[in-house]
Amino acid sequence: MIRLKRIAVESANTALVRRPLLVAMALFLIATSAEADQFAVDLDSVLPTVRATYSYFHENPELGKAETKAHDFLLERLEAIGGFGFVKIESLPTAIVAVMDTGQAGPVIALRSELDARKLNPGQVEPSEHQPRSLLDGFMHNCGHDVHAAILLGTAELVARHRDRFLGKIVFIFQPAEEVAGGADDIVKEGILDQLKIEAVFALHSAPGLAVGSIAIAPGSVLAGSSYFTLNLTGKSSHAAAPFGGSDIPMLAAELAQSLSYLPARKVDIANRPMVISVTRLKAESSASNSLPSDAEIGGTIRAFEDPFIAADGAQSINAMITDLTARFAAANNVAANWSLRPGAPPTRNDEGLFQRIVPKLQGAWPGTVATAAWRGMFSEDFAYYTAKRPSLYFSLGIAKDGLGQAGVHTVDFTIHPDSFVEGVRLMSLAARIATTGEATWN
Repeated sequence: MIRLKRIAVESANTALVRRPLLVAMALFLIATSAEADQFAVDLDSVLPTVRATYSYFHENPELGKAETKAHDFLLERLEAIGGFGFVKIESLPTAIVAVMDTGQAGPVIALRSELDARKLNPGQVEPSEHQPRSLLDGFMHNCGHDVHAAILLGTAELVARHRDRFLGKIVFIFQPAEEVAGGADDIVKEGILDQLKIEAVFALHSAPGLAVGSIAIAPGSVLAGSSYFTLNLTGKSSHAAAPFGGSDIPMLAAELAQSLSYLPARKVDIANRPMVISVTRLKAESSASNSLPSDAEIGGTIRAFEDPFIAADGAQSINAMITDLTARFAAANNVAANWSLRPGAPPTRNDEGLFQRIVPKLQGAWPGTVATAAWRGMFSEDFAYYTAKRPSLYFSLGIAKDGLGQAGVHTVDFTIHPDSFVEGVRLMSLAARIATTGEATWN
């Protein structure tokens, strides 16, 4: 009986100790659940900001390095949100680099978007049924930069509200001039990554055909590097009725343009050395319809995952292959050929270590699909300049739903579904949360 009584007393004492602990745990769970719920509410509450920004950008397209309206619009709203320090870039006055210091020790990461629109080809017009629609004929946001900037501003507002849920510093880079030279490369040359001690950089891009709620990302090289070529042919003009009396430059230019386009398929193991040569400009013009010109110009782009001036595994470099082709062509046709190649952005690479640190946790927290199958595209992006200097991740964001978001970028039919806005903000804020704290939840 004495032993039983002792056990009963001990059980009662244990219960007294456990009861406050259980109460504390319950209160903690309630508090953290409330924080998660508040984040979900705030995620929805920033959508008006995102939609308004997207509409303004889309209606007011500006070309690279001339994004003055975009700059002023964003700066005014970031200052209204508050809590940011700003770093000027002398060579890019329309850039905005906004730094949010959480006040807690931790890493420094950057989230980046683009600002610039594109000039349409002659005769192209954005369809009248698009809403919003460009107010400036001949210019359009048809690469999604308006979407990306709007998402980044919404992310900045959301992160500012939940500053205590992050560590270190988060740098928001609103970058001009992705479509032209001197955007990301100028930011890197100015030393912003070093000056702010940025350790990792994240970005997203609209992905036509990928369903809203889905994201895609793969480790390693995901986008090709770009180079741009110009080739001038010079020969002898003649009367149009007697092409045999001259070089017949228009026909030779057309033949050489085809040879350039065929080159990767016939001279390169494209399964292991992906490469595309596209002729985008061919000009051979005479002052009269009854005479053949003496010269022609061919221009275009090369996309590959290698430096065009460096030989790959003992094979000829891209530059050497085209130099050899044009020299032989010129000699065979008794014309002069002048060839030049200008490097563009290097390949865009997702850092494997950063991928392993971020993506598995993102998959666990993401409500939709995270596709991680190996994938590479021949598109090019100046985000590559960041990836060459810092561990970086470049996400593809699903924008397709209900018939919208299917048309490819750089076409007048390019659209996005507005439901992709919330997913973009969710993605960027989650990436920042994981990168700075290691946590993928808000509780």
